[in-house]
Amino acid sequence: MIWFKLIFKQNQPIHIGSVEWGVINETEIFIPGWTMWGALTNQFLKTIGFRKIESAKKFFEKITNFYPVIGNEEEVNFNPLFPGYNKGDFYLGDYLEGKFKFEFVDTLVSTAIEPLLRSAKDESLHEFEYILPKSKLDLYNRSKQLYWVGLIGFEEEVIKDINSLITNGNNDQDIKENDKNDESKKNEDKDYNDFLLDVFSKVYIGGDIKYGFGKLELLNLSIDVTEEELSEWNITGNGTASIKPNFPLRQFFKFSNEIKFEGELKLLSEFDFTQNIPRVQEAGYFINVGSKVSDFNGIDLSKYHLTKGKFEKVK
Repeated sequence: MIWFKLIFKQNQPIHIGSVEWGVINETEIFIPGWTMWGALTNQFLKTIGFRKIESAKKFFEKITNFYPVIGNEEEVNFNPLFPGYNKGDFYLGDYLEGKFKFEFVDTLVSTAIEPLLRSAKDESLHEFEYILPKSKLDLYNRSKQLYWVGLIGFEEEVIKDINSLITNGNNDQDIKENDKNDESKKNEDKDYNDFLLDVFSKVYIGGDIKYGFGKLELLNLSIDVTEEELSEWNITGNGTASIKPNFPLRQFFKFSNEIKFEGELKLLSEFDFTQNIPRVQEAGYFINVGSKVSDFNGIDLSKYHLTKGKFEKVK
């Protein structure tokens, strides 16, 4: 499996749906793997055509959650603000959740209008949270720009399938398997990397992308991901879980009664947005990112595979 590090620059406000409290629609302060998976898959299908939806859904599943980096393009070191808990409070790096929201999250208040009366429609007031591209406390110096960093892995068969789609475009011709020499394999990989850099040069993520929200710009697609760096993200080279005792989770982990942990339990739902009315595909309880597992009680972590920012057991 080949792993890439993706580094995106945030160019527009983004809203990552979290929870709704009455009229308030909150945003997450990191990008879950399934959200980035949806954005990449959609952008890929726009390029190669929507007749390959089912196969394309599987191409980008080996993806982590994406976490913020704060800095400017000249000086930033791109070390992400990983999640954690301290005395029950959720942090991103040294940023308490409330502090991060105070500096980088703003709220849009709006209401629907009765066209004939030109007055506010009853019960239509709502507040919409969004993450700003840069700090509210540093609007003019612009030294606190937000970037987003995560990892994505591709198995060899997936790379071959993507290269086939690149080569054949929207053709429905059968793809013949031919033996390739080393030089042609290098060219294939180069075409593949260049293609991904081009396709994902900009992606739109989260909600309200039709109203000026969600634009991310790909700054770098790096293949130099070390085993040590994979371990920092809780991953082995083949995409299974690698979690040390009491080490903060970077990905969601499927809850089991045997696991002892400190942190938070979350009910996660995954929706199918290919339908006219989105429907829940699956739902389950997961240990939240930033939590610490003290004892897996004999659970075989090699059976838990990374899928869209979550570790789930493969049956």
